[in-house]
Amino acid sequence: MFEFNKLCNEFEKMSAVERKLLLTEKSVVILKKLSDLEIDDADPVETLAAFILGSVCSDGKVNEQEYLLIYPALLKVFGDKVDFNAIKLALSADKAGHRAIKGYSVELMKILNKADESLFEDVIALCLCVTSLDGKVTLKEKKYIEKLIKA
Repeated sequence: MFEFNKLCNEFEKMSAVERKLLLTEKSVVILKKLSDLEIDDADPVETLAAFILGSVCSDGKVNEQEYLLIYPALLKVFGDKVDFNAIKLALSADKAGHRAIKGYSVELMKILNKADESLFEDVIALCLCVTSLDGKVTLKEKKYIEKLIKA
């Protein structure tokens, strides 16, 4: 399909303006495609938001810059009950937060299997927009996103 490391390098080199434009564009396209899917057993938008939150936290730390980038989407999907300190605490306190994110990852894989390849590619691009915000896609972030590619 595509060479993942090369793609990661391209996202790492993007300017903040390029990343923001692509993030906005991909978000609109993805949300439209997800809303068009007829999925009874999961909320695709919530699942996507949780998966992207997982990509922010996949390296074991909650990067505040990455979190702030996706905060408007998280707020819209999950309401005001989601905040940086609560997520940071939930992920560091025990494994329940990690298990919940893993569950959303599995759900997203099921959803993407029902969709066309362009949606899959858009989701990967969206995750890379978020994880490359600090100029680097870490090995753990790559492994997290690669789970989708290998599914």
